[in-house]
Amino acid sequence: MPMTRPLLLLFSLFVTLAALPAQGDLEARLDAVREFKIYMKKAREEALQVEAVITLEGNECRPAAEELFKLLKHKTERVRKTALGVLATYREPATFQAWIDEMPKMKDAQQLATIVLLLGQSKVAAGIPAIEAAAGGPKANATVKYEAARALRRIGKAGTTGLLGTLLGDADAAVRMAAADAVGDLKLAAHTEALIRLINDSEWQVQSAAITALGKLRPQSAVQPLIDLMKQPGRLKMECANALFLITTFDFGPDPERWQNHWNSLMRVEGWRIPTEEELQKARESRKKYNEIYGMKEGDRNPFRDIPNTSTNVLFIIDQSGSMDDMVIEVEKFQGYADRRRLTIVKTDLMNTIDTLTKDTNFDIVAFATDLKVWKKRLVPANVVNRSAAKRFIQRLKPLGGSESQALAASGLGGAANLAAGKTNTLKALMYAFGIDPEKPAPKAAVTGPGKTAMKWKIDTVYFLSDGRPSTGVLVDTNEILKEVNRLNEAYRMTFHTIAIGDFQKAFLRDLARQNGGEFVDMGR
Repeated sequence: MPMTRPLLLLFSLFVTLAALPAQGDLEARLDAVREFKIYMKKAREEALQVEAVITLEGNECRPAAEELFKLLKHKTERVRKTALGVLATYREPATFQAWIDEMPKMKDAQQLATIVLLLGQSKVAAGIPAIEAAAGGPKANATVKYEAARALRRIGKAGTTGLLGTLLGDADAAVRMAAADAVGDLKLAAHTEALIRLINDSEWQVQSAAITALGKLRPQSAVQPLIDLMKQPGRLKMECANALFLITTFDFGPDPERWQNHWNSLMRVEGWRIPTEEELQKARESRKKYNEIYGMKEGDRNPFRDIPNTSTNVLFIIDQSGSMDDMVIEVEKFQGYADRRRLTIVKTDLMNTIDTLTKDTNFDIVAFATDLKVWKKRLVPANVVNRSAAKRFIQRLKPLGGSESQALAASGLGGAANLAAGKTNTLKALMYAFGIDPEKPAPKAAVTGPGKTAMKWKIDTVYFLSDGRPSTGVLVDTNEILKEVNRLNEAYRMTFHTIAIGDFQKAFLRDLARQNGGEFVDMGR
């Protein structure tokens, strides 16, 4: 039945009124962009520029996106990262459509890689055909291909051209690694055989990505190759053990002989099959319960050894800030030490751990407070000479800004006390593991790609010990520090084990370990 004229007028009025708030909101966003541009022309201090960029969050529109895109080439790293973070909050396909349309004509590979990155982090599914076209050509840039694999992984769709399968065989190691990560997360079983080949790749980061992906796909054909790889030394033994657990639900740790014997027996069992996802979930719950009951015992004096280690390239990072001079409270857990100071306990355990390192292990030590004290500035073999030298270095460590310094300050000798040296610069300590000094950021670092050193990095395992929250440095918010570590470690793939001593809130160290493939140990208060 057709509308009468009065009803038609009423309906038109309703549509018009309904559109007014949206139009008003757009005008407000455009006004925010105009004010931002005026402010940024005058702002000179980095902190004020960062604060101004943050104002564009919640003001999504095409002009805002364009302003933020320009800032991805800003001379200041914090401004670049902040702009990228704000762009990650934008989700409307219309915001990105102009860039999608321009992609086929782009000649600048860095600009193209940046657009692909943005489409991925904002999960713009409409951009998948353009992403595939940009990365699928014979002359496609390695950075573009790397970002394309990451983008498809983030969007959650593999596309229609089989791009990820092609990228698994790419000449660039970072591209192969990113493709393996995407294939695993998207559970693309068709690429199982390619992943199995990659567990013997020339780069350990690619091997790690392939092992992790196979643990998610859970193919029976991967079991024997994973057992074979486990027979080789290095950190990948633990990753193979975890993948084998996920595939079979059996748990023999990094012991290739036990795995081989058990697998040989299973292959003689008629009708044996890979457990279902439901059976795997039950096995996970059982494993977690078992670890909670039979994990680290009360009073165990060597938490470093309690974390299984098969790595041959290890960095130990130890807190020597002023609070490490405090006494532990739970006396019963810390019997047999020279005293009850936190640093005394940690130093003793670390020296004991150094004694357990095998000759084929390479290691280094960093102590941190406000600044860093580095032992060798490179990995060295754990031979008898270097183990002895390392223990001398550890023995000489003292808490900076501890009780002695506080006493000097109380008596008026503030300069001698140097309390400022005893703060906790957690970010600087963690960034050292990546070869980065956050207080001296690279002025022209690109926001795309894995970084120049990631695929050549030797350190694969970090033990990080601290007793307190960050109190100084470029970043002190634990969530922001965690984001920065996770962002970098997507390419570096280091395992971060964390050890806590003291009574501060320990969620940060627990999350740092769990989100970066490591284990968290709470020594006690």
